[in-house]
Amino acid sequence: QVIPIIDVLHDCLIRTAADTTKHCTVRHAAQRGIATINKYYSLTDESYVARFALLLHPTFKTDYMQDQEWPSSWIDTALDLLRQEWKANYVPRPQATPAETTAADISLVDFDRYQKQKRAAATHAAIDQLESYLAQDSFSVDDPLAYWNQKWSDGVWPELTQMALDYLTIPATSVNVEHAFSFGCQTISLYWHSLRSETIRASIVFGDRCKQGLVNDDELVEWLCEKVSRAGRPRREEPHGDDSSDRGEETGNGDVIDDGWSFLD
Repeated sequence: QVIPIIDVLHDCLIRTAADTTKHCTVRHAAQRGIATINKYYSLTDESYVARFALLLHPTFKTDYMQDQEWPSSWIDTALDLLRQEWKANYVPRPQATPAETTAADISLVDFDRYQKQKRAAATHAAIDQLESYLAQDSFSVDDPLAYWNQKWSDGVWPELTQMALDYLTIPATSVNVEHAFSFGCQTISLYWHSLRSETIRASIVFGDRCKQGLVNDDELVEWLCEKVSRAGRPRREEPHGDDSSDRGEETGNGDVIDDGWSFLD
């Protein structure tokens, strides 16, 4: 439902941007949101997964595309890609054609004719699974996975069912976006709002790795202690000649520090 959700957000922002009763800052923010959504909407053209999922959802199919006034060329392209994928990776392969029979085999052919006709009809029906599905009218389904799992249990359209489950179970994002945002809010508090993006990203990734037990606590403590030790160690300088080697370095305030150490500002 990636594309339908994007369409809902787009329509909401369009209405907000056109609402003259809203403050100008709200309308400008809505326009920026529209530009961002259009950017990511265009990226769906680079992958056929979203279109396949739309076509394999019994509620949407091509009806949704037509309702959203997609150009007919877009719909035809989506259907062509779906058919190509179906034929390339999912359509059941027909059995090898049996050798031509001779007159001596005619009696056996007569006995097997019905079985062969049934097998041929079953093979033809299997090949037309996708077309049979697309020819059906769309209908409301709350859970498309439950619909296709029921088809699998009933033994209906087994190859098409496998294709539908393969594409409908692809995650919409490579990461759990909601979890990432929630964890990010814990990292960026009111007092840490000036952190650089690199620091924020590193902190979130590091924290998530710690939660998953991928960080060795002993090694982490040792590394932090070493880092603190290096940061707090005063800088050494070359020894001074003459009398400075005896009485140390004198600062502008009249303070004297031991020889070989630099006074830190």
